[in-house]
Amino acid sequence: MRPRYSLFIAAAALAVIDLAVETQILPLLYQEIPLPFPETSKPIGNALFSATSLHLALIASNLLVLTIILKKTGYEGGFLPSKKVDWLDLFALLMLVASGLAMWFYPIFMLVFICAGVYLVLTEMR
Repeated sequence: MRPRYSLFIAAAALAVIDLAVETQILPLLYQEIPLPFPETSKPIGNALFSATSLHLALIASNLLVLTIILKKTGYEGGFLPSKKVDWLDLFALLMLVASGLAMWFYPIFMLVFICAGVYLVLTEMR
């Protein structure tokens, strides 16, 4: 099978998996929130943070899978991670979004979120 077709098949499979994950996970995140939102002086940003983390996790995992597929098919491009530091940065991004999603259920993951964020900021400063 040609590399182009395997990439298209992988992208279509990832889209189906993402749709299934999103339709199963989003109701779990918002099952305890009363709709419509009651009027308070507090913003609803915390309710949107978990959905944002879920979508970022799906995007980051899709990029990781597509990167691995491109590397296996022999694609030579400048955006593929080649050094261990690049793979570590990608892992830190995955930890950032996964801990952002886990914070909705367990607040202790805020420590992982902050550490991954600080690591990403410090690596961009070099």
